Amino acid sequence: MLALRSLLVIAGTDSDAMAEARRSAADAVVLDLASPVSRADRIGERAILAEVIDAIGGAGRPVFARVSSTSSGELQADLEGAVRPALAAIVLAGTEAPQDARDADVLLRKYELRHDMTPGAVRLIPEIDSAAGLQALPAILEAVDRHEAVAINPARMHRDLRLGHGLHDAHDHTMAMVAIAARAAELPWLLGSFGGDRGFIEATRAHEFGAAGATIHSEASARGVNSLFAPDATEVAVARAVLREWERLRADGESSGTVLIGNEASPRLEPVDRRAMRAARLVVAQADAVAAREQVRD
Repeated sequence: MLALRSLLVIAGTDSDAMAEARRSAADAVVLDLASPVSRADRIGERAILAEVIDAIGGAGRPVFARVSSTSSGELQADLEGAVRPALAAIVLAGTEAPQDARDADVLLRKYELRHDMTPGAVRLIPEIDSAAGLQALPAILEAVDRHEAVAINPARMHRDLRLGHGLHDAHDHTMAMVAIAARAAELPWLLGSFGGDRGFIEATRAHEFGAAGATIHSEASARGVNSLFAPDATEVAVARAVLREWERLRADGESSGTVLIGNEASPRLEPVDRRAMRAARLVVAQADAVAAREQVRD
C-alpha cells in the first residue's frame, strides 16, 4: 500500500514545479497529463515524461500520473509515455464504468511487460467525477484487481450535478457513497482538487468521512494536509492488537474472540473476528505506508 495523505498535483509542462517536486513533503507527486491547455502541450509533456518520472522517483518521491479518460482517445499515448518502473500509480480521469477500469488495466499490462515490469506493479486509482461514475463505483472496483484507492473530483462532480455556488449536502452524500464503496472493497479513498478558499474546509470534511488524504496544488499545503490525515495512534495500536489476537486465534483453530484494550482505569473489550481483522489490516497497512514515507527526507 502507498502513503496517500497528500498528493501534489503539478502540470506536465511546469518545469520549475517538477524540479521542486524532487524535494516535496507530499506523500506522492502527481503529473497531470489529463488537463493540458492544448494538443501541443500534451505532446510536449509526453516528450519529457520519462525523464521527469525517473528524476522524481529517483529522489525517493512516489510518482503518479493523472491520465486522460478512456473516452478521450488519448489514454494509450499517455500510458505509453508514463509507464516505467519509477511510476507507482495512475489516476484515471473521468472513470464512469467498469469497462474503463478494464481498458486501463489491459493497456497498463501491455506497457508493464514492455518494460519487464511485474503485471500489476502500476496501481490504479479511478477518479470519480460524475453521477454515472458514482453509481457504477462498486462495479468499477470489482472489475480489476490493481486498484490502490478511489478519488473524488469534487469540482467536476459539482458541475455534473449542476449545483449552485457554495457547499451542498450533495457533497456529503457523494463522500458517503464513495466511503461506503471503498470500505466494502477494503480500499482507501481520496479527495481530489483540494485548493482554493474552501479547500481546507472540504479536506477536513472528507477526513470526517474517513478519507485517507487529498490532492493539493501547492507545496505549502503538504505538511498541513499530512498532519490532518496522519494515522490516529490509538486506532493504529488497537488495530495491531486485533491482528495479533487474530493470529493467535487462527493458530488455535478459533474464528472469533476478544482483546482487552486500554488500561485498568478504562478497559474495554474489542471483538476480534474476520471482519475486524480486515478493517485492522487496512489501518495498519496505511500507518506502515506513512511511516515508510516519513523516512524519505532530504
